[in-house]
Amino acid sequence: MKKNKNLLQSEDAQSTVIGVVLIMGIFIAASSIYFATQVPEWTKDFESLHTADVEDDFSEQKTLIDGIKGELFERTSNIKMCPEEVPIFGISPPGSNMVFEPEAEKFELIVPVGGGGGGSGNWTVPNSTFTDYYDYDNSSRVSVLSNAVMLSSPTTTDLIIDNTEMEITGDIYYPYIHYYEEVIITNNSVLSVTPASGVLKIFANNIIIDASSKIDTDGSGYSGGNNEVAGSGTGAGEAGDDDDGGGGAGYGGDGGDGGGSQAGDGGVLYGDETSVIIQMGSGGGGGGDDQGTGGAGGTGGGGVWLNAEEITIDGTISANGVDAEDGIGSNRDDAGGGGGGSGGGILIHGKDVTISGTATLSANGGDGGDGNDKGDGGGSGAGGRIKVFYEIGSVSPTWSVDSGEKGSGSPAGSKGDDGTYHKEQKAYDTSSIDVTYYSSGYFVSTVHDTGDDSVGYGEMTWDATLAGQDIVMKVRTDWNENMVYATPWDDCPGLSSDNGENVIDLSDVGSVSPVAHRYIQYRAELSTDDDSKTPALTRTKVNYSFPAQSPILANASGSIKFRSNYLYYPNQEIVYEHGAVIKYQNEGGYMLQAPPILISNESGIPTIRISLVDLTGANYSYSGGTSTSVKNRFKSYTLLADGLKYPGLTINITTDYPSVWGNWFDKTLEESELDDSYFDVSVTGKNVEVKFYGNEGGVELYLEKTAVEVEI
Repeated sequence: MKKNKNLLQSEDAQSTVIGVVLIMGIFIAASSIYFATQVPEWTKDFESLHTADVEDDFSEQKTLIDGIKGELFERTSNIKMCPEEVPIFGISPPGSNMVFEPEAEKFELIVPVGGGGGGSGNWTVPNSTFTDYYDYDNSSRVSVLSNAVMLSSPTTTDLIIDNTEMEITGDIYYPYIHYYEEVIITNNSVLSVTPASGVLKIFANNIIIDASSKIDTDGSGYSGGNNEVAGSGTGAGEAGDDDDGGGGAGYGGDGGDGGGSQAGDGGVLYGDETSVIIQMGSGGGGGGDDQGTGGAGGTGGGGVWLNAEEITIDGTISANGVDAEDGIGSNRDDAGGGGGGSGGGILIHGKDVTISGTATLSANGGDGGDGNDKGDGGGSGAGGRIKVFYEIGSVSPTWSVDSGEKGSGSPAGSKGDDGTYHKEQKAYDTSSIDVTYYSSGYFVSTVHDTGDDSVGYGEMTWDATLAGQDIVMKVRTDWNENMVYATPWDDCPGLSSDNGENVIDLSDVGSVSPVAHRYIQYRAELSTDDDSKTPALTRTKVNYSFPAQSPILANASGSIKFRSNYLYYPNQEIVYEHGAVIKYQNEGGYMLQAPPILISNESGIPTIRISLVDLTGANYSYSGGTSTSVKNRFKSYTLLADGLKYPGLTINITTDYPSVWGNWFDKTLEESELDDSYFDVSVTGKNVEVKFYGNEGGVELYLEKTAVEVEI
């Protein structure tokens, strides 16, 4: 019985083992079936996720390159070369390929005109004389000689004012002088000057002001300050604080102080009595606030400078300062009065000068403002300065350079000083009106015909003679001989000059087409800060050539390609080229990120904006499973066309993805709202050709090119 029991126990153990083995077999079989179906799915998922990651990496790559427009920029992106490992079994996926080819995927922008058969030429001025190349109707204030262009001397006309009022500015051009042959102001006429525009300087051969007429520059000098604000000008009055008065302005003497312990000081005197120069009057300071509002300071008198061989004055010339305002408020609101403006300046300089006894010359200061309630009075403005210099004649006017009255208050302000007047008989110095040159002017050349539509422009040189002056060159081109489509002069970039020879590569000038604009023109803008000196343009030269074929306006190349070695999604490609990101596989492809090419219809004119990207560097190929870094380094930037127009344009792209580019252009042109008479798209083999037709209005182009050095 014992033996039988052991035998039974042994049989039970065997059954148990057999059961476990059967269960394990079933589990292993089921697991094998499960993993056999799931591992491929997991692998596919990881490959799909990795593809999306690479797409994102290339999109980042595009963003980094698009942002490179200046010197010394260097940006790096990382691209992971393989998916994650499949879990549990740890199956390592195969690595992929990364290829950089700087000469692949060519892009050309062509102007479809006939080639010139080769050769070169230049346009040199003066070939004989500058006058042969002078667009007289569109130039201004320049003298054009046989061997130079310079600023011209001011031209003279007559100023006749009869029974009317006229205002002119004190600022015309450096040194702010109006030139006339004769100035006659008669029959109750008034000539005034625009406030705060500068001294009114009139240089002429003959000046007459009859007894009924007047030159009025009252209050056209430096402005007074608002409440608790100082005036302006060299002799400005200071502002009062609390309820104290503002200081009066100074010029021919000191301005009066405002009343009160925190009053504004009067402005200081400036200028002198005897020099042949005159200035404007200054502004008074504002009164102080307490419960009320301080009065504003008065504006200074303006400036008048008359210079002529013969001067006859029977009327009035005034340059008086303006009274300040009173402090304001209710009966118990304390506020200080403002300070008065100072009198301005009058200078009369001539050879034969007659100023009769009926004439009045005045440059009085303005009154100080009164304080309100217990507020303090403002100081009065000082008188200005009057000067008369003559060689012969008679000078006996009524002179008036009085200070204004002080403002009343608790306490009152102070009275400023009277100004000065001076007459002196001395030889008339004609050199004082020998202003040789205008401060600015410009020379516009005639339009030069290079003789061939395929022209390509090179360097322009010009010679300038400068001694602190300036010449700014502007150059533009067009395919129309009347320059109808050329960049307006105001929009052309200005090219500053150095003394001597200046050189510029015309391909760097946005208003100049590097190719296919047959006609060229330039404008020289001359300026000086010293009216006794002028800059001079003595030579210009433009070099150009003629290609044997339709000229290429711009070209670029280069691509960065990721090629997958996936198990389930093999032969996928993610590509960056010409600013676009493309996804491609055997079944076809599409644009992930559009290229920086915008095509639109601007009032019936095809308008194209292209930011061309040229990838440079060494060929590179990598196969592996680790991450790869792509370094992008700025190399150069050129603005090739800033709104230039052409009769037509052609884009040629040689690419491994012609269907992708062709479809993108088809869709983009459809969305541009251009009539199909303006374009044509064709795809042949690996070539995509897009033709744009300007018809009568031309094709407008904005084109920039950035060269980027790539290192993987």
